[in-house]
Amino acid sequence: MPLASMLPSAAPPSLILQRVGQSRGGRQLFEGVDVALHPGQLLWVQGANGSGKTSLLRVICGLTTPRVGRVHVGQALLYIGHRPGLKDVLSVIEQLRSSAALAGRPCTEGDALAALAPVGLDDAAGLRLAQLSEGQRRRVALAQLWLPRVPPLWVLDEPLAALDMAMADRLAQRLDRHADEGGSAVFTSHQALPLRRAVRTLSLGTL
Repeated sequence: MPLASMLPSAAPPSLILQRVGQSRGGRQLFEGVDVALHPGQLLWVQGANGSGKTSLLRVICGLTTPRVGRVHVGQALLYIGHRPGLKDVLSVIEQLRSSAALAGRPCTEGDALAALAPVGLDDAAGLRLAQLSEGQRRRVALAQLWLPRVPPLWVLDEPLAALDMAMADRLAQRLDRHADEGGSAVFTSHQALPLRRAVRTLSLGTL
């Protein structure tokens, strides 16, 4: 039985946003965002370019402070940004292990190789990041989702960018399994992920 189905209904939320608002350069991006995200739930943040989707994710991760409102993150989180800051001089496996170490979750070479297999990069582990296509670089960043001891709350900014349909399916399967196991995720995307479970939505353009 999936862990999410065994969680008590009173399980504390993974994330609470209360009347959160943000502005940039004197322009209001959004206001009045109210969300309570519980273990086992996925939240798709929607909106046109410039509506503040990335700004909201950065607020959730504590990278910026909201103009108004309260943010409470109840679990350890993993953030993969739209530009995940990969180092061209590193090899694929060095980058993955470095990202894990910087997040305080060091992994072995075997762990890293195992995480590269689902994203189709186990044969490219020794290649430098500078040699990879944009889609391959995105998959290096997403490989963190297959590492051991992954945090329970994922915050993903445009994870489908530059991915082919096969990798989009694999990512959706990983998100489904994460939620089944009691994890939760907030993600932005211009297109729907092929998920098998119901997904909550938040549209910044209609707040």
